[in-house]
Amino acid sequence: MARKRDDHETATYYTTFQVAKFLGVSLPTVVNWIEADRLDAHRTPGGHRRIAHNELVAFAKRNAYPLSREFLDAHAANKVLVVDDERDFAELVREYLELKAGYTVEIAHSGFHAGFAVARFKPDLILMDIMMPDMDGFQVLELLRSDVETRHIPVIACTAYRDPEVEARIQELGFDGFIEKPLRLDALVEMIRDHMDLRDL
Repeated sequence: MARKRDDHETATYYTTFQVAKFLGVSLPTVVNWIEADRLDAHRTPGGHRRIAHNELVAFAKRNAYPLSREFLDAHAANKVLVVDDERDFAELVREYLELKAGYTVEIAHSGFHAGFAVARFKPDLILMDIMMPDMDGFQVLELLRSDVETRHIPVIACTAYRDPEVEARIQELGFDGFIEKPLRLDALVEMIRDHMDLRDL
C-alpha cells in the first residue's frame, strides 16, 4: 500500500498518468511502483493518487530515469486569478495557493478590474467572489462567457451567502464550481486541480 504524504506539505502534485508520461513508462508500471512502496504517493478525498514533484524528481534520480521535456513544461506554474473585494481574504488565498500548490496568483479587488486582469494576466482559472459592490460575480461571468477569448476559462464561484436563490443562479449561469466561505483551502486546491485537468484518466 502506498504511503500517504502530508497534505500540508508544500509541493506540486502530478497524477499517475502524468508520471507515466514524464518517465516514459506504462501506467500500470507507475501503479505497481506505488503499491510496492517504491514511489511515494497520497490519495485525494476523491480517491485519486497524487505524486509530489519532489518525490518524482528523487525517484527519477534514484532509478536513473530521464525526465521528459513534457515534465519541464508541465511544471510551469498555472495561473489563478482571485477576484474578491475582501483584501485580507484575497491575500490569504494568494499566499496559500502560491506556497502550498505552486500556482502563480494575481488579485483583482473588484469585478470591474477583473476584466483588465484577465486580459493582461491570462489566467488558467478564476476564483470569483459573487457579492461585490461595483459589478457582481454574475455580471463578470456573463462578460467572460460572451467573449470567445475568455469563455473557456474555468470560473469557480465563491461566496459566504448560502442562499437557495444564489446557488440556483450559480448553476443556471454555468459556473464551473462553487465553494463556500469560510473556505477549506485544501478543498479549494483540489477543486482547482480537478478543473486544470489533473484527474487520473
